[in-house]
Amino acid sequence: MVDTTNFQDRATEIEERLLKNDIRREELLKLSRIIIKYSGQSIENFHRGKILQAKEKLEEAKNELSRVNKILKENPVPYNIGIIGVAMQEYTEARLFYDLIENKKFTPVEELEVTDSSYLLGIADLIGELRRFILENLVEGDIDTAKYFYGIMKELYGTFLQIEFGKNLIPELRRKKDTARVLVERTLSDLFVAQQSRNLEKRLDEKSKN
Repeated sequence: MVDTTNFQDRATEIEERLLKNDIRREELLKLSRIIIKYSGQSIENFHRGKILQAKEKLEEAKNELSRVNKILKENPVPYNIGIIGVAMQEYTEARLFYDLIENKKFTPVEELEVTDSSYLLGIADLIGELRRFILENLVEGDIDTAKYFYGIMKELYGTFLQIEFGKNLIPELRRKKDTARVLVERTLSDLFVAQQSRNLEKRLDEKSKN
């Protein structure tokens, strides 16, 4: 006959481990939501010209991300929480957006302490934020700045085209690459119209002086 006398003790131990994992899981969910919130606020503040507030929110998001990584490092349990990846992705987008424009720097994945997949997906979303920034500059009449960041936008998309394995390992990457292509094409069209308008204004101004 099979001896099951020790099962109750073992079951209690298993329950305690599961409870601890569930507590960690809830903490990770909470922290991930905060990172997503602060990252979004950083981007919005930047677009509104509130650079200091954007930096502050970015630092807050970074601090929460450090807490996430600490939990994952100390407890190497296979947490199946998709929102952690989303949080890292949103932080990547916000951090790269800020660093590109303010610091003229493209921050490497190692410095951000996010996963490779989150980094790539964050860059894909960054292309959309760059388009928004470019359009804001076109509205202000700053075509030169718009052209500069379009060059970065186009270069990022061109690099994405060279990534072959990512589309199999990161299902969302294909869709984001398709979206990025459309955004790059539309931005080029917007730049062309703005440049033609500037050229026309110059010709009219020259005629008025003659």
